[in-house]
Amino acid sequence: MAEPDPNNVCGDLDSVTGIGKAVGDQLRATILVLLKEDSFSVSELCQMLNVAQPALSHHLKILLKAGLIARRREANNLFYRRDNSSGDRLKLSLFSVLDEIGPAPELLTALSEVHRQRSRHCRHFFAANAAEIASLQTQIAEPAAYSDSVADMAQRVAQQTGADSLALEVGPGDGSIITGLTRCYAEVHGLDSSAEMLARTENAIAGMTNVALLDGDFLDYQPELRYDLIVAAMTVHHMPSPAAFFLHAGSLLNPGGSVIVAELRRHDQQWASEVCGDLWLGFEPAELSRWAVNAGLDPCESQFLAQKNGFQIQIQRYVADQPSSLKEVP
Repeated sequence: MAEPDPNNVCGDLDSVTGIGKAVGDQLRATILVLLKEDSFSVSELCQMLNVAQPALSHHLKILLKAGLIARRREANNLFYRRDNSSGDRLKLSLFSVLDEIGPAPELLTALSEVHRQRSRHCRHFFAANAAEIASLQTQIAEPAAYSDSVADMAQRVAQQTGADSLALEVGPGDGSIITGLTRCYAEVHGLDSSAEMLARTENAIAGMTNVALLDGDFLDYQPELRYDLIVAAMTVHHMPSPAAFFLHAGSLLNPGGSVIVAELRRHDQQWASEVCGDLWLGFEPAELSRWAVNAGLDPCESQFLAQKNGFQIQIQRYVADQPSSLKEVP
């Protein structure tokens, strides 16, 4: 979270009292705790808080009016998140205090169940549509549009990390990126929770000796080794929690290791969710950077590719903390 700006006032008295009244209810304060980094739909919040929808909608309306939360349509649902758009000291201080308190254990359990439900939704989509994924991707962002740019960025990372470097691709898909990684990394792993999608990757890497495919959910993945590079290309918008992706990726990196993310920028084309199973309709660069920084990853390099069919691809690289003598200048 950004540091409060000492030069920024907290608004007028109406704003201050409105925020005070909005947070002066335990359920509404709990909602703000839940929305620290994640966005949730009304039905998900009802499930986690065990509250009927009419009552929850009433509380959300109060938080919206006070400017403490915002909402955005993702596919067929409205998702609610904290409103960090302004540098209001009162709001930022309030959020900071709530983050120190954190969610109760039973709330963490309920939150984890929502994430598992989102993961199951994605697995079911890819299990049912693995054969058609390539043709579906051409409508939005086919791998050929970004794979060379990702490979070039990954090769520069390999030149810095040395001959024994280890790389991981999350969701290797058709293998267009992971095959490039095998040429500049000593060992490469591909991880996917969809056996059907891994079968597609396996066809692409036939005969390659320094690559291994692993079946599993990235957020549950606990390898013995640490990686010098993690690549996630058109994968984060399928993650149940983008913030959790960055936190976990950061925990799996060697000091000075990199995360390369290829993603769509924010868009409003709701049909993409139905066609390609997207949970999230892209991300603004600032969103990705905020999650990365919170995970101890420094923004390092950005590319923005030409727009196609109303979609623009961004490629972002983030670097894990390393000794100051080794840090590169972005």
